[in-house]
Amino acid sequence: MATDSTHSALPGTASQLGDENTGAPSQSQPAPLAQAQTHSLDIHGKQQQQQQQQALQHPPLEGDPNSENVSPQELTLYVEKLLEQINAKFDGVSGQILGKMDEMSSRIDDLEKSIGELVQNVEEEPKLPPVSADKHSRNIQMAPTAQEKTTTAQRSSDVSSKDSTTAEAHSKSNPSLHFIKALTNVADIQECLRQLELEETKVDADLDELLAEREELEASLDKLEVLEPQLGSLQHESTSLVKIISDTSGLAESISVKVRQLDLEQSRVQMAIKHVEDVQELKFCISGIQRAMVQSDYEDAARHMHKALGFDKRILEGSFAEISVPSASNPEYPTVMLTNSKAKLLDIISTEFESATQRQSEEDITRYFKLFPLLGEEQVGLDKYSQFVCAIVSGKAQASLAGPPKSPTFYADTLIRLFESVAVIIDQHQPVIGKFYGPGKMLRVIQRLQEESDARSRKILEAFEEERAISRKVAEIKAFREPKRTAVQASGTIRSLTPQPGASNMQQAAVIPEVIDPRELDINLNEMVLISQRAHLYNRFLESRAKSEVEQLKGDHAGESLLEKQKDLHNDSGLLRVSGLSRKVEEVIDQYLVIEEFFLRRSVDRAMKIDEYDPGNQTSSCVDDVFYILKKTISRAVYTSNVDCLAAMINFIKNTLEIDYISVFQRNMSSVFSNGDTRDARFQYMILLNNVNISIDYLEKLTVEIEQECVSTIASLSEHSLAKAKVVLSGLTGSSSKFKRILNHGIEELYERTLKPRLRPLLQDSYKDIKYVVTDEEYAEQEALNSFVNRFMSGLDSLVDAFKSTLTDDNYNQVIANAVTTLTRTWEDIIFDTKFNKMGAIRFEKDLRAVGFYMVSLTSFPLREKLTRLNQMAMLLDLEELDDLYEIWGNNAGAITWRLTDGEVRRILRSRIDFHPEEVARLKL
Repeated sequence: MATDSTHSALPGTASQLGDENTGAPSQSQPAPLAQAQTHSLDIHGKQQQQQQQQALQHPPLEGDPNSENVSPQELTLYVEKLLEQINAKFDGVSGQILGKMDEMSSRIDDLEKSIGELVQNVEEEPKLPPVSADKHSRNIQMAPTAQEKTTTAQRSSDVSSKDSTTAEAHSKSNPSLHFIKALTNVADIQECLRQLELEETKVDADLDELLAEREELEASLDKLEVLEPQLGSLQHESTSLVKIISDTSGLAESISVKVRQLDLEQSRVQMAIKHVEDVQELKFCISGIQRAMVQSDYEDAARHMHKALGFDKRILEGSFAEISVPSASNPEYPTVMLTNSKAKLLDIISTEFESATQRQSEEDITRYFKLFPLLGEEQVGLDKYSQFVCAIVSGKAQASLAGPPKSPTFYADTLIRLFESVAVIIDQHQPVIGKFYGPGKMLRVIQRLQEESDARSRKILEAFEEERAISRKVAEIKAFREPKRTAVQASGTIRSLTPQPGASNMQQAAVIPEVIDPRELDINLNEMVLISQRAHLYNRFLESRAKSEVEQLKGDHAGESLLEKQKDLHNDSGLLRVSGLSRKVEEVIDQYLVIEEFFLRRSVDRAMKIDEYDPGNQTSSCVDDVFYILKKTISRAVYTSNVDCLAAMINFIKNTLEIDYISVFQRNMSSVFSNGDTRDARFQYMILLNNVNISIDYLEKLTVEIEQECVSTIASLSEHSLAKAKVVLSGLTGSSSKFKRILNHGIEELYERTLKPRLRPLLQDSYKDIKYVVTDEEYAEQEALNSFVNRFMSGLDSLVDAFKSTLTDDNYNQVIANAVTTLTRTWEDIIFDTKFNKMGAIRFEKDLRAVGFYMVSLTSFPLREKLTRLNQMAMLLDLEELDDLYEIWGNNAGAITWRLTDGEVRRILRSRIDFHPEEVARLKL
């Protein structure tokens, strides 16, 4: 082989090169390929021995054919898996061996050619220039990079152009050996040979590894040879088994066809028997109907009729029934006999039911009422029953109206009794109707009851308007007021009373004739509220019961068809789209709003006219009177359970408070000082401020209480309505904000007129003989007398005593807060113009601390913040040295937030006579 000759020549060539360059003999090296072949033969012999031992000593495994407990199925699966593994392993190893051998042969051929050319070059040029041993020449690689190719080419051009041409030509044919061809140094060539030997050794190791896998392949083949006898036996048995199964399958199919034929014949026989039995049962039912009607046993007749009507139409109209059922006494066809009997029986039951209702016999009513569904006439039965219960409701309503109206809420009570009678009928009779007529059938009765209650309610409310003269009173009120829309409800606009030009609302109310007694109006309003509330509850009750019945009908095809037919007159809840009761109650609410507005303004007008002050109180009587009326009015609006009505009343109350209430206080406060700042004027002004302050508190409390009443009283409203009610009530906070602005302005006016002009003289008088440039003796004398603090506290007490005893706590605190603000500013001006020494600064700090404690004790308001600037002045005046300022200023200020500007700090420090102005000016602030 060429490969073998090449490998045997490599060591000889290397030896010659070594002798030529170094002059030292080189030892002959064995051929690596020959060693590999010898080694592979030894390995093959060992593998055969190991395979023979494994074949003799291989233990039986699970699924192994050598095992005694191996089924044919397991043996087959085992053989298939083993064959797949052997084929896969064999293909993989064969491919690897062939690939490695081809690669090795190609490399040896290329190396032989390259080394021959190198040897020839060395013989022709015995004297070669020294080759630089750079890092590229030392790093021998079988596949050089681009940089190595460039370096090799440069070296070849330095030796000779011939070598360069030869190397370039060969690099084109085999660029992977370009670097090797460019070698000219014997040492480099030897190194290259060493690398080739290492590569050859690696190839031999790869071959050994591939040959080692041969043992596993041969062992698997041996297992297959062992399985061959068993596989033959297994094939024979499998063939026999397939034949048996095929014969059995054909027999089973033949039996199955015959069984299906028998089933078909049996089902036809059963259908024929069933048809005959049904016709016999039909004949029995018809004869039973006729017999029961002759005996007046209508329950038994209805049961037979119900059963007969339940037969399939094909049986009733079939030829077999038409032949078998008729008899000499009953020669008609079954359908004709059933139709005639049903009509006759329905007529008898209807007559008996009406007779029972006239006798008020509950037993007979129930007896005949439950027979209608058996005849398939549920609607007829429900209509007759609805007429019966509606007659009961009508009779009770007429009986209630027959007597004279004795109580103040007679008509509201009559309406409530009507609603209660309807509710009782629905509660008591719903189980009966559901039992005999099925779920959802109570809806028809509820609809008839709603129509009847609407008619009776309308008559009751008409009697109410006539007896209470509601329309006349509303007309008289409107005659003296110009109607104007002042509030808009969600469903439309409402009317409100507005003043005529040139007259106040209270003056307008005063001209209403006294024939309209406010106490009578109050009674009428209470009854109207009760009517609205109970009507709302009644409608909610009907809606919940009707909606429940509608939900039950939606699951039934006939029920859904019925609901579809009622869409024009009834809503999704099953009730009337336009209820007569609801429309009449809306009219009552409109009348209620007119009367309530008049009653509110008339009551507020009267409360303001009789307003008086009782000694010992902080407010006059009008505050409690007005807010009692407001609470009563708003509560009535809440109890109507009508959110739109509540919204209208809230808007009207806001207008009343702003026009007829707070405006009176504003006018009085504007005129109270018209005769000068007298003691009585100050007292009246403070009482007016107290009235406004307490009104704010009452208004906020009233808003909270009404919100709670809304949640508890009209909880039956939807979440949307409740949310709307809360939004409407929050509108009262707008009036509260206006009251607060008026109060703040009034307090400021009182302070400016009465207290502020006296504060500066008080402070100046307290300081009339006080100085802060003192000696030790003077300091001790001031410490003992404490003249400034005593005079200031005594003077301020005398000024604020009248305010403290008259004003409310909130008003008094606000006045004191204004006074402290003025005092601190005035005191700051005095301190800026005062001279100090160290002892005087200490004296000032003590005076300031005493006055601060006193001011804080005057009120519950947080006033310490107003003394911050003065405390910082005292801190600056108490410095030992000017440089001490840097410990509390700038980055060293710590928790101190300075309220004094840089200029004010310098000005205060210049007040110390022992601090030189030049040093103060040089401070770096």
